[in-house]
Amino acid sequence: MQQKRMDQRVATAGKRRCGDAINVSTARRSFSCTGQDQRPRHHYRPQTQHSSAQSARRQSLAKLHNLPLEAPITKVISLICTAQENSNDQVVQILDKVVDILRVTELYSSHLKTENIKYDDPVTSDLIGALITQGPVHVTSTRRSSNDSATVKSQPYGLGIAKMNFMTSVTPQIKELLDMSLYWDFNVFKLEELTMKRPLVHLGMNLLTHFEVHKTLGCDERTLHAWLTVIEGHYHAKNTYHNSTHAADVLQATAMFLEKDRIKRLLDQLDEACCLIAAITHDIDHPGKSSAFLCNSQNDLAILYNDISVLESHHAALTFKLTTKDERLNIFKGLEKDTYKVVRQNIIDMILATEMTKHFEHLAKFVSVCNKPSTLDEAPVDGLTPSEVSPEAIMPTSAEEINLVKRMLIKCADVSNPTRPLKMCVEWAKRIAEEYFNQTDEEKLNHLPVVMPMFDRVSCSIPKSQIGFMDYIINDMFETWDSFIDMPEMLYYMRSNYQYWKDLEEKGTISINDICKMMTTTLPKIPESSGNH
Repeated sequence: MQQKRMDQRVATAGKRRCGDAINVSTARRSFSCTGQDQRPRHHYRPQTQHSSAQSARRQSLAKLHNLPLEAPITKVISLICTAQENSNDQVVQILDKVVDILRVTELYSSHLKTENIKYDDPVTSDLIGALITQGPVHVTSTRRSSNDSATVKSQPYGLGIAKMNFMTSVTPQIKELLDMSLYWDFNVFKLEELTMKRPLVHLGMNLLTHFEVHKTLGCDERTLHAWLTVIEGHYHAKNTYHNSTHAADVLQATAMFLEKDRIKRLLDQLDEACCLIAAITHDIDHPGKSSAFLCNSQNDLAILYNDISVLESHHAALTFKLTTKDERLNIFKGLEKDTYKVVRQNIIDMILATEMTKHFEHLAKFVSVCNKPSTLDEAPVDGLTPSEVSPEAIMPTSAEEINLVKRMLIKCADVSNPTRPLKMCVEWAKRIAEEYFNQTDEEKLNHLPVVMPMFDRVSCSIPKSQIGFMDYIINDMFETWDSFIDMPEMLYYMRSNYQYWKDLEEKGTISINDICKMMTTTLPKIPESSGNH
């Protein structure tokens, strides 16, 4: 009978999670507070029982080490459990908490620190709550080995024969504007006007040929132009914000980032092509309403994608549906099958990364993995100066780390509006507010749940919405991104614009009309050109 009880104790201890065999420290606290030992009898742990529990734990660890499948997280937990073996009770308890945290499935879920939440502002509460509401995880894309090169099929035609000199078909004004396409103060709204709301084809041809995407993919410029024309045609010109001008703006920001030295050293030509294509298509066929609106209204897309990443899934799926259905615009037709798979996975991964519900997850991963201590870039390594250190010594190298950089790149390009020169920043703020107002109007009209009730066109404060967006989403992300790519003009405009919105809030200027009137009369002294490219 005694042996049976001992066996039961050992079995029970073995089933307990690592580091939680018997909680002695709790009993000790009870004793120290009352002066009496108030521990329940089953908390008493004679040495023989302690040894049995430790033995059971070691057996469990041995089984864990011998499992045929192992993930990085199981390795980490195993190391923690091993450290607990010779630790005191206080350390064991702390490590228990660490294991508890590590056991959750969403290590990088978007949770704001409670001390940073300022929900006394209902506009900020509405906006941030709507943007970062949790959603399911999407599958991480894979990347080819860095030793692999893009494989292009042998073509029955020469690229030069089918090449079309697109620039000869544009006006001198458009050409002059496109010559500035790699400056941060590039005026995409001027391009929208000059091209009669077809900025994506013009800017797309300019930048895709600059990066020689047609050569990387093994297609000619005529196919590239046909593809861009169809893609732009599937953006909704009636949307005030999510239209082809926004896509062109994201493309231009992406191209700017790809020109930075650190990104150039990190990404190859196929990576560049994937980034540019993802930027062009990331919001294709956007209805001008949020995913939450589509779910609440039981839209066909929400039903199709089971209320999970509805818009982003649609953008990615439609991109490949349109591209591959017609040989005349299939920019991927020159790729070998395996290379096409890599391209497809990368583009899908980047488009899905633009989902704002994953913002803090992507940012946290990027900070923890990719943003290595800056001292590594400044201090000598093995007696070498930073300029003499090979890029591999200070750069992310694994496929997953490179994917994190690409996600961060397109995320920053997607929401770069507050870091643009003031006139453009204000115009974008006006456009997104109008789109939110339209959604609120339609929700009220159709008796749907109002996702952002404070975005009412009569009472909403535009400065407050911009300040809240910058506080919670923009400022930290762009500070982090700048520390990685070194692009100070972004931060200059970001800080100047933030102060501009603060000043308007203090003055009580809240409506779009009032702000537009102010823009025509007076502006802060912000330079028209940063001179950086």
